[in-house]
Amino acid sequence: MSIAPQGEPKKKKRSGSEKRKRTTLIGVRVDAEERAEIQANAAAAGLCDSSYLRVLGTTRQRTHARRRPVPEMKPFAQAMGRLGIYASNAHQLLKLANRGEIVLPDELAEASKKLREAADELLKVIRG
Repeated sequence: MSIAPQGEPKKKKRSGSEKRKRTTLIGVRVDAEERAEIQANAAAAGLCDSSYLRVLGTTRQRTHARRRPVPEMKPFAQAMGRLGIYASNAHQLLKLANRGEIVLPDELAEASKKLREAADELLKVIRG
């Protein structure tokens, strides 16, 4: 543990897996038919298998139950992801320009082209 400049011990950062509150695993063996039934019931409730079984086993609704991703949203999410990447690249170029550094016109044109293409793709997905 390192010491902060004021002499206080610095808190160690924890990874995502160390922040989890649920630490005990309950293994349940099921056959193919039972698994299919559990998956179908979980899908009907809009939950993943583990959240569905946890709700049934504890007889209370979870406030942060993990929901299944809606398949219709996948193209939208992918288009938004690409748009975010290209917007980030354009932002980096603009930051360089604002600091007075030279940004090559080719780089700027390429970033603009990709950003426009990603925006057009997102509009196509939204409009159907």
